[in-house]
Amino acid sequence: MSAIAQPALQTPITVHRTKASQRIGYHYWAPTAKVSAGVLAGAATILLTAFLGPHWRNWTQQDMTPAVVTAITTIVAFVIQYWVPDRRT
Repeated sequence: MSAIAQPALQTPITVHRTKASQRIGYHYWAPTAKVSAGVLAGAATILLTAFLGPHWRNWTQQDMTPAVVTAITTIVAFVIQYWVPDRRT
């Protein structure tokens, strides 16, 4: 129990910063085309489901719940991200 009460020795923040800056590939990170396409697909699908919401009950005899919107958005975003080629260099 006394070990919990004792303050732990902490390394200075400068040590953490130098370790983080030494990682290769994270210094100039930018979203890939897959990420951008997924974000745009998700946003477009949310807007589309908002317009289709009033008609959804007539077509499917079910309410458009947030779970339904989330499922549709996730599936469409995944499919569009899958179609975008991965260009890693």
